[in-house]
Amino acid sequence: MATFEKGILGGVSGKVGNVVGTRWRGKNVMRSLPQRTSHVPTAKQEEQRQKFKTVIGFLSPIVDVLTLYFGSPQGGAITVL
Repeated sequence: MATFEKGILGGVSGKVGNVVGTRWRGKNVMRSLPQRTSHVPTAKQEEQRQKFKTVIGFLSPIVDVLTLYFGSPQGGAITVL
């Protein structure tokens, strides 16, 4: 993963060719695109993916509440409502 201060047009966000530019923890970073695989997942991998899917399905509707009480905003003071 590469970091950069300023590109030609500032920070890059999104896909450019075979790399993805984004902002991560206050830094501009570039990553390569993930590679597709023909590997068939094992039963344990499928089980774990189902667990993640269940948790994300539960947490997605309450993400606004979670952001108020968990984690801290990037690059700023903590605000309590």
